Amino acid sequence: MQLFDPSQVWAFLVFLIGLIATFIFVSILNFLLKKYICRLVTREPRLVTTYTFLSRVVLVAVALLCVSSAAFVAFPQVGGLVSSIFVAAGFASIVIGLAAQSSLSNIISGVMLASSQPFRIGDAVMFRGDFGFIEDIRLMHTVIRTWDNRRLVVPNAIFQTEVIVNYTRDDATMLVPVFVQVSYESDLDKAMEIMVDVAKRHPECLPIGDLPNAVAMEFADSGINLRLLSRAKDQPTAFTMARDLLRQIKKEFDANGIEIPYPRRYLVMDRRIEDQLSKLVNALHEVLRKNR
Repeated sequence: MQLFDPSQVWAFLVFLIGLIATFIFVSILNFLLKKYICRLVTREPRLVTTYTFLSRVVLVAVALLCVSSAAFVAFPQVGGLVSSIFVAAGFASIVIGLAAQSSLSNIISGVMLASSQPFRIGDAVMFRGDFGFIEDIRLMHTVIRTWDNRRLVVPNAIFQTEVIVNYTRDDATMLVPVFVQVSYESDLDKAMEIMVDVAKRHPECLPIGDLPNAVAMEFADSGINLRLLSRAKDQPTAFTMARDLLRQIKKEFDANGIEIPYPRRYLVMDRRIEDQLSKLVNALHEVLRKNR
């Protein structure tokens, strides 16, 4: 009695060879697609997200087609089951569709993100209070690398209803506001002149129009609030530039006698308390005068 049917062993080997051939073919196709996409991205950098997404769809489709072909060649008897499988699939699709609504929604949303491109791979974004960069857009989810090197894995369907701030799309440049308060006794014009000069000397400043400029914003309790407005090439540069400007403005203010005030509070006392304190002070003066 034979333990293994030679025809079944041969069918299994054919299927295994088909899987190996599929792996090799998909790997070569992936290599060629990457080279081709690199050339396309050089001409159209804004389409890198679409090209990357479509290449993955092509690879998945080719892999499924090759594996299916290998299965039909190795196991011809499977062909007779196809019709019954399609009949059963009609009923199963209803059940699966209800059970996998969120997954299908994420896949459809992934296709829409790749086509409409509200953000692209590499864009600087703000999502739910976290600043980061779009690292990857997959069929089911998008990966955002935050400024502190965390990874936010966000289901694609969320972006259909969620507001996301894109700092890169269309124009990556960003205004850099810096707020400083000076005392009422300080030279206001001199302080504003120093702030503008500090911004102009910063290597990352991008002057445009009347920028950089400084204006008085409001009278505060302890001084006058000033705002310096300049421009940087992108959001990360703007964040660093604002820190540099604050440090340099403080140094220049100290060198030019411009005071950044401490909080000031004026107390208004009740008239009776003021009279009692006045009497107490007079009594102390009288005691001191007698002891001389």
